[in-house]
Amino acid sequence: MRVAHDVYAETNPAFCAAALVEFTKAYLSARPEGPETPVAYLALPVALSGEFATAFDGTNKNTGLREWLERSPQVQVGLGERVNASLDIVTDAIRFGCFARVLAIGKGARLILGDKTLKRSAINALGDEPEQAIKRAARLGYWFATAGSTRSVFAIMGLTL
Repeated sequence: MRVAHDVYAETNPAFCAAALVEFTKAYLSARPEGPETPVAYLALPVALSGEFATAFDGTNKNTGLREWLERSPQVQVGLGERVNASLDIVTDAIRFGCFARVLAIGKGARLILGDKTLKRSAINALGDEPEQAIKRAARLGYWFATAGSTRSVFAIMGLTL
């Protein structure tokens, strides 16, 4: 049996907002001020990319961004174009997350968690591939938080602000 891959479903604002919530939670676990909004534009396209899924194999939150990129330098190839192509998707996800009150924009344009929470059962019902994308977003959240400033994260990823 062949399973169809539904790109639209994986780029809809609700799903992407759920990934950003997990990204933000993980980031907040290491740095309580929350991620600056620009890093969401970097994290989401990497987390959602099926091409990069295997690059996360054998990693955990302690692997770190630099070590991960040393193991998987292919992530940086065409990353700027990938980020630019996903700008509207990320913007819509942030907006949806804020309207649904699962995300908010705090001081200094930092993402914080809103006053509503996602139902864990909704994430668990997504299926394996989308659930893995959300887990990758969380891993990136922790790695970005421990890598330093937003400028440092972009520099490590081979991009400039």
